[in-house]
Amino acid sequence: MKKEELKPAQLTHGLQHLRHLSFLQPVRHVAYNSSASLLVVLDAASQLHLHKEDGWFSHGTQTPEPIVGLLYASQVNKYVAWNQGSLQVLGPAFEVLSKVLAPHGIRCCCYSPELNQVVTAGAGSLSVWAFRYGFCQLQCQATVQQGLSPRDTFTRLALDTGVPQTCFAACDTGVAAFSISQGELLTFQRDLHNRAITDITYCEAGECVVTASRDTTIKVWDKKWLIQTIFVGHTGPVTAVTIYPQGPFILSASQDGTIRTWNLQTIDQVDEVHVAEVVEQLQTHPEGGYVVSLTGPTMDLWKVNQLYSLHTQLGAAVTRLCTVDLSAAGSFPVRAVCVCQDSTVRLVAAHTGRILSTLLLDRPCQAVDVAYCLPKETLFVLLELGQLLRVNTAVNPMSVKKMVAPRSESARPCCLLLYSHLVDPEKAYAQWQEIVEQKGDRKAWAQLPLKLQDKNRHLLVLGQEDGSLCVLQWFTGRVQYQVEAHGSERVTALAAYPLDTWIISAGGDCTVKIWRIFPYIDECLTLLLSFSCQHPVLHMCLLGSTLGAAIQDPESATYSIVQYDLLAQSRQEHGPEDDPLDEIMGLCCCPTLKLFASASRDGSVKVWNAQNQLLRHLKLNTIPESLAFGNECGDLLLGVEQHLHRIHHSKYLPRPYLTKLLCMSLPDPVQDSPFPLSDSSLRPLSKDARRRLLLEPCSLSVKLCMPLLRWKPKKDDDLFWARQEKEEACAQLAARDQDLLLIQQGKLSTARKPKLNKKLRDEAFEHYMHLVYRQPPKIQIPHNDSLDADMVLEACLLGPLVPNLYDPAASHMFLGAFPDGAEENAERPMLEAPVADGVCREDALEPRAGRGSRLALPAPSASKGLEDSLRRASLARIRSQISQARQEAAAASESHHPGSRSRSPSLQISRVNGHGPSTSQVSSQMSKGSSHLHVRRLSSGFLPNSVMVQQFRSQDDIESARDSLLAMWLEVEQGQAGRAGPERGEELHGAEEEEDAAARTAAILEKISSLSLPGLKWKESVTSFFLTQPDEFEQPQASPSGGEIPSFILQFKDTEWFRQIYPVLSSVDSLQGLSVSRFVRQLLEALLTVGDGAKADIVQAILTLHKQVGVESGREVCKALLLILNQSDPPKLEEKTQKKFVLTSLNALMAFCRDSKELLLELMAHFLHSPISSRGSIKALFTELGLEDPHNYFYQAMDSWDLSREKPVTKAAL
Repeated sequence: MKKEELKPAQLTHGLQHLRHLSFLQPVRHVAYNSSASLLVVLDAASQLHLHKEDGWFSHGTQTPEPIVGLLYASQVNKYVAWNQGSLQVLGPAFEVLSKVLAPHGIRCCCYSPELNQVVTAGAGSLSVWAFRYGFCQLQCQATVQQGLSPRDTFTRLALDTGVPQTCFAACDTGVAAFSISQGELLTFQRDLHNRAITDITYCEAGECVVTASRDTTIKVWDKKWLIQTIFVGHTGPVTAVTIYPQGPFILSASQDGTIRTWNLQTIDQVDEVHVAEVVEQLQTHPEGGYVVSLTGPTMDLWKVNQLYSLHTQLGAAVTRLCTVDLSAAGSFPVRAVCVCQDSTVRLVAAHTGRILSTLLLDRPCQAVDVAYCLPKETLFVLLELGQLLRVNTAVNPMSVKKMVAPRSESARPCCLLLYSHLVDPEKAYAQWQEIVEQKGDRKAWAQLPLKLQDKNRHLLVLGQEDGSLCVLQWFTGRVQYQVEAHGSERVTALAAYPLDTWIISAGGDCTVKIWRIFPYIDECLTLLLSFSCQHPVLHMCLLGSTLGAAIQDPESATYSIVQYDLLAQSRQEHGPEDDPLDEIMGLCCCPTLKLFASASRDGSVKVWNAQNQLLRHLKLNTIPESLAFGNECGDLLLGVEQHLHRIHHSKYLPRPYLTKLLCMSLPDPVQDSPFPLSDSSLRPLSKDARRRLLLEPCSLSVKLCMPLLRWKPKKDDDLFWARQEKEEACAQLAARDQDLLLIQQGKLSTARKPKLNKKLRDEAFEHYMHLVYRQPPKIQIPHNDSLDADMVLEACLLGPLVPNLYDPAASHMFLGAFPDGAEENAERPMLEAPVADGVCREDALEPRAGRGSRLALPAPSASKGLEDSLRRASLARIRSQISQARQEAAAASESHHPGSRSRSPSLQISRVNGHGPSTSQVSSQMSKGSSHLHVRRLSSGFLPNSVMVQQFRSQDDIESARDSLLAMWLEVEQGQAGRAGPERGEELHGAEEEEDAAARTAAILEKISSLSLPGLKWKESVTSFFLTQPDEFEQPQASPSGGEIPSFILQFKDTEWFRQIYPVLSSVDSLQGLSVSRFVRQLLEALLTVGDGAKADIVQAILTLHKQVGVESGREVCKALLLILNQSDPPKLEEKTQKKFVLTSLNALMAFCRDSKELLLELMAHFLHSPISSRGSIKALFTELGLEDPHNYFYQAMDSWDLSREKPVTKAAL
């Protein structure tokens, strides 16, 4: 049994014949029952033959009435049979449920799973039928005859998958397009072929219509009926055409006795199968992956074998592919380097297929060879002109660190090899982690002694056109050592075997040489062995001491895989029948399984064992450009067309090798995440470079003259993203349970509580004071500020009202106070404090809800000159008011102290033990009989020193301290004036006045710091006030709790919809202190502007908030969602993104207004307005709402409602 499994076997990607079935009567139709996995065959005698998926017979039955056609309605589990004058609905056991006459006749029929409707066509008409009365009867919805004549007889029908759905009907040499939902003829294209159209189909992968004709051609059309391509290859009339179950392919059958497979992307024939008899019909059943061909009384069943599947989309052909697997040396990830034809080099995670980083080369520059050093995150790229690039791969896109030009044309490099000598894997892994964190190797080149150098070495070896080998220095790129290897012939291939410190070179002189490499000396290459080959070696790889070589000579058509045992110095060959038939594109080996694999341009991949015996011949329906093993399990990575594909090891490995893998203990693959892509890295890129980096499709101007159809592998994408989400979720769970696992294994123990000491107590007290009082915000004054804050503050202290100084907009100046009440007493008037005459009055203030209210400046003028003139006039007015206030203060001071000049002190900021917030020292000229100020509670974050002092001292102590401060201030003023002299006092102007004021201020502060107040006494708090101006860039806070964004908002800051609503930092800062209700209201307003995908995420976020903290404005949420769901163009369940939003909104309505009448009406309207395929979700919501209907009376009654009118009923009206 084991020998049989190890015999060479051929596996084909594409059609494989599964079964040949014969019947007594000609076969009319084949219907596929997806629920029962049965093939129902209808013959000309109205006999039904039921077969299993593999073709084995199950049972047979006779139809109650003669029929000519049969199809299966998958949405309702019913059969639809027809003849020329009627339609019948058959149950699962083929019993007749209903029969309806077709007055216009039926020549062909098809079923739409998306709409759960049946479309029939005959002579000059097309009808649309819908299921009614519990899906037991068909009712004609619309009949189209306008624009058609009785001579227009339709023979074939095809349906697209779009919304609204279109039906294509073939008639002679033309095709008519109908709108099913509107029931009208859209267009009738005639003379599309020279002879009659025999079949028609719609390809969803390419969004195109395909027609086959008796003129031996197959034509591909877009929806505007512009021809995309013409497939020519059949030598006889084409009898049938159908879509391929996977990928952008189509199948065609012809009277030449062949079934051919065509690639819509490469515009080429990729497969051909010869049949004994002419195929009359081709049917595809994508659910089971089967293709059925009908020929008279016989039926052939074909199975689609998918050897390779899409691994990742690269956007260009992969000309070279190599993998780096250092899992034996540490927890390194396995990565693949892909050299693409669009002048890019991409680093791909071999396990997941995710693109980690991309190198963008200038067009039309191409890379011919690469060498990747994973521990150093460095990539060496050899260009076609001989330049060598050293690239940092730890950033995305990659950055070029060094470029080395060739020394001469004869010494131009042609191949590249990186030899890694790792003697300390742990250090190499630690260095790799450090380089990844630093986003590159930051170490500079330095000539160190041998003892201080790193023991892990990485040597770069170049093979040159002149036949020599060069070893280059890592950082400088200079030649460290050079040796002649292959005479004057070029070096064709290089390979390394680190276990025995070998490197192997092959040249154009048909010789292979083995070199011993010494990593720690300059003259590091010594020749060990040399042998000759009959032809040049273009690819090499080492499996232990066995060297696999790809030998080829195009002139003699020699293409062969040869193995050499270097220790035994022997050669192993195989028969010429196993050799490839065309150029060998790649050769690789798997050390774990001891297998070789080669790819050729003949469309084959061949797998060999260590004895050079062919195990598997994989016949592909395309040309592989490159090949490499992706992991230790034997998965093959394949560069096919413009993508990277994977051949899973279970697809081709013989059973003994699969058993061997089960018995082996292989390490789990290391999760590898892409390097982040920032906006700053995208900004300097050109449009073409950005398109290549982000894998955007080409514009029409750069496409080929024969446009290629886009392939949309939806199933592969869904599986890929589902697998990726599952892996990320498992990784998060593993990271969460890591501490518990370490404790369970005894590797982690609980830390002891540290002993309290004086230092720790002081740190705790400091931390406590910071938590209580917080830190004042760091005010950032802009460079070009239209306001002079010091002048405005001084004017507010000494001058008239704020609005009279600047303009009424200045009434928004911030007025802070530290109240003695709690938050609920915020609206209560504060204790009255004396206010200086002219400082600020109650009518000049506009109370604000939060701290840091923005100072409202005048709106910018349309004319810059007018704006400058207004600014100059305002500043001049402020300066005059300040000068007048200073003169009045000086006159008042001279009346008490003649000969001295008195100025009011500036606002001084002091601190209490490093923690107390700031306060303002008020002038002694404050009028005690002036009006008092009532301020509401404001959360400014500033705690005035006067308020803190009042918490500990009596009012008498504070008054005495204030008198002492005033006396000190007057003393310092007199001293400064005396030293200045009367003449100097008259000459102080401009800058000298400011220096004099600064000196007096410093003296006052020195006196204040030496002042000691009386002892502490507890007293009820007395409210003081202070005046300050908020920073221009500081955002208002909506909560007195502080200036932080609430945690219930921070959980959404990394989502895509959150960045759409709050795209800049200022928008995010506006959320500080926001309540749940206000945040939800902002989200509801955003629903009117964002896309369908973001709408679903926003509604889900509201549901999350409701579950976490509760949303009080539930009624507003319901009203907003009902308004959006019932627009003139409401979201539909047919669209994928809109379906997600509709279901999320309905769940939200269930959460907020479960018992409301509006919810029930909304569910009923969605049920009636949705297609059959989308009603399952609505039924689930009815069940969750409490509907108990075991006999489906409710749904049958709802389905009996007749909504077929001349004017479609909108969902809102319904």
